Amino acid sequence: MLGFHRRTRSLIPVKDLAKYDQVATIDEDEMVEVDLEIVEPTGNTDRRQLTLIYIIFLAEAVMASSLQPQLQMLTSSDDFCGNLSSSYLRSILDCAYAFGGTTGIFWGYLSDRIGRRRVTLLGLWTMFICCFSMGFATDLTSCTIFRFVSGMASSTIVVTTLTMMGDLSTNPAERAKNISRLPLVALCGSIGPIVQGMVSGSINASGAVWQRFPILSSQIACGSIVLVIAITSTIMLHETLPLESNKPNGSMSMDCEKTAFLSHSDSDDFSIRIVDMARPDPISINQFLQAPSFLVLLSSFSLLSLHASTFDVLLPHLGHSSTQHGGMGIPCNWLGITVLVVRAIAGIAILRVVPIAVEKFGLLKLYGCASLCFPALYILTPLLALLATCSTVFAALISTLSILVKHTFTGGASVLVALLVLNTTPDAFSAGTVVGMMQVASLFKALAVAVSGASFYLSNEYSIATTNYSLWTCLALFGAVGAALAWFVRERPSVERDFPSEVLCWETCFDAEEKSVDL
Repeated sequence: MLGFHRRTRSLIPVKDLAKYDQVATIDEDEMVEVDLEIVEPTGNTDRRQLTLIYIIFLAEAVMASSLQPQLQMLTSSDDFCGNLSSSYLRSILDCAYAFGGTTGIFWGYLSDRIGRRRVTLLGLWTMFICCFSMGFATDLTSCTIFRFVSGMASSTIVVTTLTMMGDLSTNPAERAKNISRLPLVALCGSIGPIVQGMVSGSINASGAVWQRFPILSSQIACGSIVLVIAITSTIMLHETLPLESNKPNGSMSMDCEKTAFLSHSDSDDFSIRIVDMARPDPISINQFLQAPSFLVLLSSFSLLSLHASTFDVLLPHLGHSSTQHGGMGIPCNWLGITVLVVRAIAGIAILRVVPIAVEKFGLLKLYGCASLCFPALYILTPLLALLATCSTVFAALISTLSILVKHTFTGGASVLVALLVLNTTPDAFSAGTVVGMMQVASLFKALAVAVSGASFYLSNEYSIATTNYSLWTCLALFGAVGAALAWFVRERPSVERDFPSEVLCWETCFDAEEKSVDL
């Protein structure tokens, strides 16, 4: 009998590769012998780290919501619906933030090489500097530059938090539950403008500095929140990527494949031990770009980001327009609070429903159904609102329900896409790269801003009704194309068609020793 068996690629189909938790890291030249056993994760530590990750994600949401004070300073108006000028300025600042988010491709690649913790801390401290420095911006150019840098910093948090959740989740059900909390955490970022308004109202009463820099006080409030989170993370955040530098001597984690193949043996004559293990190389960006299943998922998510962001950008215009002109008939004074309440209800619904629905129906069926609902929503909303013109209250209720459905399906679809993205990579060493590549969708968010800008420009030449119905038509078309692509999305990649077999390999040496049997 052979004394050992050397395996250079997985014997389990790629469909089952999501079962892997972590791949142990040991120096290839060092021979270590341990008894085969599953090391149970430290549950309390993982829960603390997961809570800290949510707090880090909250810091990004707080900074992202700090746009309103800049608009008030640039337009000298606190009108939520705004006019052509405020809509134009909002579009420019949103576009700069979205373009900065595309750097997530680099941050994801870097997190697979140097670890999640370093990239996260770099993003947090950069966010703090951006929040504080943005207080000294007094014109459109400086605000745009700082918003771009803020987008770059926020992309590090978006990429690493999602990747660390994938690292800490021990099974698909737990992963779905953990990621389903993100929409509700993002909603809590709305406390940023509230705190900013309270601080600004109490400080701006006097002082030459506050008069020269009108948004400095509010940005100090935003930066203070980010600073506290950055200090806490620097002290408490642990690395979730298995690296040689953070592995204690003699400790390692076993994956499910070794347990499945080696622990279930009918014979007690042999004791199987791990002799040598080597860390796999991360899958490169070029290899991901050559995978058809990943490209389809990326295209589908990009179109989802396009029409969802376009709806959000156009909402101040479509929301308070009359239902007779293709609007939603919600009074301008109520539109802001309506969106906030609707987002809260949608976040709770996603947290309660999505994990259960994923376990019962599967990712692909849910994602396909959610994608189909978007074009139907964009078609039915103006038609039902038009039919309800005789009753202002009924029209407002229909429009509010439409906004609720939109935010629920958008947040739910984003959670499903995150789960599908994490299924794309077979191990933790490539997860950051693939999550970072999904930040390409930020370009389509910037395109959504361009669509809104063109609509406001054309509204001067055409009637309001013509403009509004044209916008609903564009949204329906984008949603229809995205729904068509969603039905070609696959839950997991396959060998040879998506990734060459030599890419999905690692080296492990197993030693089987015969035990003496007493007769």
